[in-house]
Amino acid sequence: MDNRQKKVIKSSVTSSVVKLIKRAQAGYRKNQFARSKRYVEMAFDLIKKHKVTLPSELKNSFCKKCHALWFPGETLIITYDKKNHCLRIKCNCGYSKRI
Repeated sequence: MDNRQKKVIKSSVTSSVVKLIKRAQAGYRKNQFARSKRYVEMAFDLIKKHKVTLPSELKNSFCKKCHALWFPGETLIITYDKKNHCLRIKCNCGYSKRI
């Protein structure tokens, strides 16, 4: 497979991942939590399989451990870490990430 074909595949996979995450967000707003979690799992599988990088606005939109969408106040807690001078995001499952 040459570079042009790889670029086409990666761009189509990226657009599919973006669509899946948008559908997951819409499903979460309709209280379809299991469906939204499944959409995120499918997107994460595509990302791992094709080694695609996410757009920056979607990179911090879900938990990489439990595949739950992140909504401030509902599924995550945002605090300021004085020791490292950064924001710390903590998911309900216990996964934490520094930004």
